[in-house]
Amino acid sequence: MTNNQAKEILQLYRPGTADAVDPAFTDALELCEHEPELKKWFGNHCALYAALRSKFKQIAVPEGLKEQIIAERRVHTTPMWQKAVILAGAVAAVVMVAFKLMQPGAPPERHDFAAYRDYMGSMAAGSYGMELNSTDLDQIRLFFAQKNSIADYVVPDNLKANAKVVGCVATTTWQGKHVSMICFQSGRPSRPGNPSDLWLFISDRTVAKDAPVASNPTFEKANGMATASWTVGNRTYVLAAAEGDEQFLGKFLPEKMVL
Repeated sequence: MTNNQAKEILQLYRPGTADAVDPAFTDALELCEHEPELKKWFGNHCALYAALRSKFKQIAVPEGLKEQIIAERRVHTTPMWQKAVILAGAVAAVVMVAFKLMQPGAPPERHDFAAYRDYMGSMAAGSYGMELNSTDLDQIRLFFAQKNSIADYVVPDNLKANAKVVGCVATTTWQGKHVSMICFQSGRPSRPGNPSDLWLFISDRTVAKDAPVASNPTFEKANGMATASWTVGNRTYVLAAAEGDEQFLGKFLPEKMVL
C-alpha cells in the first residue's frame, strides 16, 4: 500500500469512533506508524475532523424553533420513497462538504527565484504573443517605456553581436511585478511558429527574495531551458535558450562573464 492509497482510505476515518478497530482501516493505520509524512498528514486530518465536530456541537438550537416549525408547516403526507430520496441527497451533500473541508490545503504560492526562473522558462517554451516585432533595440526600449514596463536595462554587447533581436513582450508579469521580455534568434533553426530561440527577461532585483546579488551568472535548467541568471544594479536578468548549455550561453553574456 502506498501513502496515497492510505490517504484515500483514511479520508473517511472518524477519530474517536469505532473506526479505530474497523478492519477496513487497519492496514492504513499500520502504515502511518512507519511513514512520518503520512503520520503527520493523518494527525492533521484527525485534528480538523475533531475541530469540525466540536463546532457543530456548539451550534445552539434557537428557543421555540421546533414549535414554530410545527405551527407554520403545511400538513401533508410525503411518500416514503420521496423521504428516502431527500434524506439520501442531504447526507450526500453533508459528506461532500465535509470531504472538501478535510482535504489537504493547496501548497503555498512560491516566491523564490527558482519559481520565477521556471515560470519564465515555461513562457519561453510555450506559446506567447509577440507584442512588437522589431529588429531595433532602441524601438523596443521605447515600447517598454510607453507600456510602463522596465526600460532601464543593459543588453550585453555579446548578445547584440551574436544574436538577432526579433521583438518583445511588454506585459509579462510575475506575482504582480513587471518583467520585460526581449526575443532573439541565435541563428539556429527556429521552432515552427516561433521566431525566437533565445530570450532575455529583465526584472527588478526584488522580484524574488533570493534573486542573484552578483554579476557572475548562475546556470540552471528551467522547464527544459538552459538559463543564465545575474544581477547588475537594481535589475536582475535571466537569459534562456531553447537548447544549449553553459558554453552556448557564454557567448551571449557580458565579457567579464564569458566562461
